[in-house]
Amino acid sequence: MEAETAKVPSPRTFRSPKRILARFFRKSRDRWKEKYQTLQKEAKRLTNQAADARRSRERWREKAEAAEAAAKQLEAALAAETTARAEAEKKGAH
Repeated sequence: MEAETAKVPSPRTFRSPKRILARFFRKSRDRWKEKYQTLQKEAKRLTNQAADARRSRERWREKAEAAEAAAKQLEAALAAETTARAEAEKKGAH
């Protein structure tokens, strides 16, 4: 069985001067970092915005539930008072 030799890619040779290549690679890296940081800031902003909206909805839901409970209590008290007045009128009429 023949042993296959792994082909090692030859290193790329650049014709441009190393100082030019270094500048190009540095600029490329800096642009990539800036793009990444911008995306990270945007992601954090959106995460915070979603969390704020969630908290706001929860607060409004709690306020609405509390108002609904208070309204039910007032309706029950009004119904009881109305019933009591109606019975008092019936007793007073007799």
